[in-house]
Amino acid sequence: MQGFSLLNRLFTTARLYPVRKAVALAAEYMKRYLQFIMLISCIASLSLVTAAAYSADRGLQDDSSNVANTLAKQGQVWITTLEDEVTQRRVERIAKDLQAAEAGAASALLLKINTPGGSLEATRYLIEAILDAEIPVIGYVAPAGARASSAGTYILMATHVAAMAPATNLGSSTPIAWNLESLEGDLREKALNDAAAQLRSLAQLRDRNADWLAKSVIEAANATAEEALELGVIDLIAVNNNDLLEQTKGLTVDLQGRQYKINPGDLAEPIETDMSEFPPALVWILFGLFLCLLELAFASFVIVFFGAGAIITGVLIWFGLPSDGGTPYWVFTAASLATLFTIRFMFRDFFVGDMHEEGSSELGNVMVGQYVEYVSGFDLEKPGRGTVLYRGSHWQARSQTAQLSRVQGLRITKLESNTLWVEEVKNGS
Repeated sequence: MQGFSLLNRLFTTARLYPVRKAVALAAEYMKRYLQFIMLISCIASLSLVTAAAYSADRGLQDDSSNVANTLAKQGQVWITTLEDEVTQRRVERIAKDLQAAEAGAASALLLKINTPGGSLEATRYLIEAILDAEIPVIGYVAPAGARASSAGTYILMATHVAAMAPATNLGSSTPIAWNLESLEGDLREKALNDAAAQLRSLAQLRDRNADWLAKSVIEAANATAEEALELGVIDLIAVNNNDLLEQTKGLTVDLQGRQYKINPGDLAEPIETDMSEFPPALVWILFGLFLCLLELAFASFVIVFFGAGAIITGVLIWFGLPSDGGTPYWVFTAASLATLFTIRFMFRDFFVGDMHEEGSSELGNVMVGQYVEYVSGFDLEKPGRGTVLYRGSHWQARSQTAQLSRVQGLRITKLESNTLWVEEVKNGS
């Protein structure tokens, strides 16, 4: 391991040089090594603190909270939210919120949507839950600036009432999870047609513009709230929650084959914030920080790169990389290996040692001519290579002679990186 080779060099330096100079060299070695470790640790810590603050802020502001609140009254409209990426854990939480609202005799469930899309399987899971709901689900793309892209459009179309706030948008429903770019000809066309058919069926069920929604799949079309209302893709535009409830009052929707008139009461006020979902990005960053700290214990100059890979993966998930499936693991592997080979190549002169010709290194000059003891190698299995003992430390050694005698003494001829070149000491020489 490189860490142990480094220690070998430090111990040998301490024996060869005066104490003051040896301490200075040792300090310089450790300073440069720890600087890199501390840099990675600082980046990890900063990412961790930022992500934690971001998650805490989002959690405190998230009005989805605990919709199973025992203080909620019958007839109220309960609230849940779908923010960020559509993942299996998020949709399962929303499905549980819907079940709790049904059990609490809520008049409706308000699903606030702000998502760039996500897992196709998770989307289907939530769509099925909405279609099987015993109370109306009101989909609301909000606040201003929010979006219901890709999977978000499918979910919005499944809701009994589709609403948007001003300055929001929806569309771009091409299912990138199918990796359509890798498909050609008929296969790609079939995949697109299947996705378009699913969105078209939802539109027909809710009496919305099926043709434009199919276009959002085939051509990745987008629409603003005003355009979507004019196209008949959504049912209404509302500036806030109260405006939304006022506009939905008296609307009749199809609820599992029967006509249901919405008579929304007040919004249920959230009391507890739902913090049950630990952000995947934070998990990766914590894992990366742990690996960076582990590097300090083992000094292998390998573990730290996997820590850096985990931190990179966490940051990418934070900025929109899908956290479901195998994507994060592929990114983690690629980032770790890329960092490993790139940084080790950049630092090779320090961590492996500079290549010295005989007589060009002060340390080499001191060692040349010194005697060493044979330990192993320099035989048929390892011709010209072996291990020697020099002043209490084991060193890798090489010789121009394939096989060396275990009886004859050995002498250092030059130092090359962390390897000693040795030769046999003939009698009388």
